[in-house]
Amino acid sequence: MTSPAGPQRAPYAQALRWLVHALVYLLVAIAALRTLPQLPETAASLRLVLLVALVSVYSIGARMASARGIGHRGSWWALRYLVPVLLLWACCFTLSGDAVWIAFGLDFAVLYALPLVGGVSALVVVTAVAAGGFALWEGPAGAAGILGPVLGALVALAVVLVVRTLQDVIDERTQLAQDLLDAQDQIARTQRETARAEERERIARDLHDTVAQSALSIQMLLDAARTALEASDLETASGHLAQARGAAALTSRQTRAFVDADGASASGTPLHERLQEVLTEMAPSSADSPRVQLRWELAEGEDGQVPERAASALERITRSLVGNVLQHADASRAVLTVGAQDGDLVLDVVDDGLGFDPSTAEGFGLRTVRARARAAGGDVTVESAPGEGTAVQVRLPVGAAPGRGTAATHVVQEAPAADIREEQG
Repeated sequence: MTSPAGPQRAPYAQALRWLVHALVYLLVAIAALRTLPQLPETAASLRLVLLVALVSVYSIGARMASARGIGHRGSWWALRYLVPVLLLWACCFTLSGDAVWIAFGLDFAVLYALPLVGGVSALVVVTAVAAGGFALWEGPAGAAGILGPVLGALVALAVVLVVRTLQDVIDERTQLAQDLLDAQDQIARTQRETARAEERERIARDLHDTVAQSALSIQMLLDAARTALEASDLETASGHLAQARGAAALTSRQTRAFVDADGASASGTPLHERLQEVLTEMAPSSADSPRVQLRWELAEGEDGQVPERAASALERITRSLVGNVLQHADASRAVLTVGAQDGDLVLDVVDDGLGFDPSTAEGFGLRTVRARARAAGGDVTVESAPGEGTAVQVRLPVGAAPGRGTAATHVVQEAPAADIREEQG
């Protein structure tokens, strides 16, 4: 960030700097024109040398100060050239009292170049030298001899204070504007980073719920085909291979749909058919695969009342949960129940697998389920214990509750695996 102290950020102080230089040069020229014709040749030459030396030292010092980037608040470094300038000016009074003309320019010079305390102190010195030098040639200084330098000093002090105040306000507002721009840039960068992170998360969820689950289905179908071949059951093996080929074709379609749209099933397809297709695709019937059953507890035709957003979210969530059962649960059976309760669409997924401790970190699949449920305005409840299976309940708001079927909506129990085993018994 650019510092406001530099001359490039001080328009009023920069204008004052050039005015001060012009005033000093003008007053030196006036003093020279008034006195040189009246002095003897030797005194005039000496006076000219002093004035040229004064202007040279002042010009070189001011140039060096500008090169050092000294701003409108001044710097003690300026004493390096102001002290010689004041001494040369004081020496001019030994030849003529008209050197008092230069005092007004030096008032501005010391106030501009030095910090405020140093500038005021130097201003007092300039005023005292001017009054004393004038008195040296005109006799004891009267009111006019003292009042002139004092008024000039007060005018210079007032002008410099006003300019410094204005410049401070400008610097403050410039700094605030720069801070605002920096904050806006930071917000824009944060938004871009957040958008990229959200997009990566969305892509990861979509891949997990579509392509990854289809790949899992292909793997399970190929494993089932290998088992059938080992048992010399060519017909069953051929069926599994055909299913695997169909799953591969589905994966290709999902990939294209993932690139072109959101990868979900076409809208308008009843939710019951969409979920049944998910189970057919992901959980092929084989001796090595767990039995996955879908219970539909909505009244016939009522799934058409489920909004597309909720239906699409439930389809994706079902893919993730079924994929978790097939990959991680080591279950022999899983039951998916779809119903309605208190205006919410409810999905219960219960398996008799290994279970886990829900207090530990969840895997990517469950994190994806939670993210999709939150995006649809719903929530997720997970109940599990090591060796006791797992029950997951997903609730998605759909407004008015769809009609219920004859069966009661399934509610997650404390020991989900025990419920499934009891049904099997």
